[in-house]
Amino acid sequence: MLKETLQYLDYNKSITADRDVLDAVHHLRDTFPAMKLEEWAIIMHRLKTGEYRPGYERLKLPELVDIFQQYEGERAAVREGNWNELKKHAPPRLSDDQLDSLYANYKKRREEETKELQKGADIKRVQVKNGRWEHIPYPNSEPERDGKEGGHGVQSVRPTSGE
Repeated sequence: MLKETLQYLDYNKSITADRDVLDAVHHLRDTFPAMKLEEWAIIMHRLKTGEYRPGYERLKLPELVDIFQQYEGERAAVREGNWNELKKHAPPRLSDDQLDSLYANYKKRREEETKELQKGADIKRVQVKNGRWEHIPYPNSEPERDGKEGGHGVQSVRPTSGE
């Protein structure tokens, strides 16, 4: 990412050798360990767009460190502003009595839920056979056979041999 940015900027005095680029990346990574890869991408984009302009077309390790420090300061200011805004809307701290009442309400609600679950466990389950309740009559499940062709008490459509 850094090498692409350096090639894009095409400054007269900048890091060009691969080994120097690796050394610079290692140094920046060790100096700014909290920075994420996305933040590196933001810095490189800002370099390309000209927000960070090093002087005299020179972009070597000291200038990169200065740019990273500048970004870190900007980030800290934004995060502090966000934190202050969050603190404005945060509720005040609860007193011990308020906390005790919240815990008591929670305990009461949990006991009620436990009682409801216990009621469900006390329900006697009905035995089923082949997926059907045995105490409900199903008249069509086992039809009576009348011995004639077709069974099921239905008259045959074919004539019998005696006719």
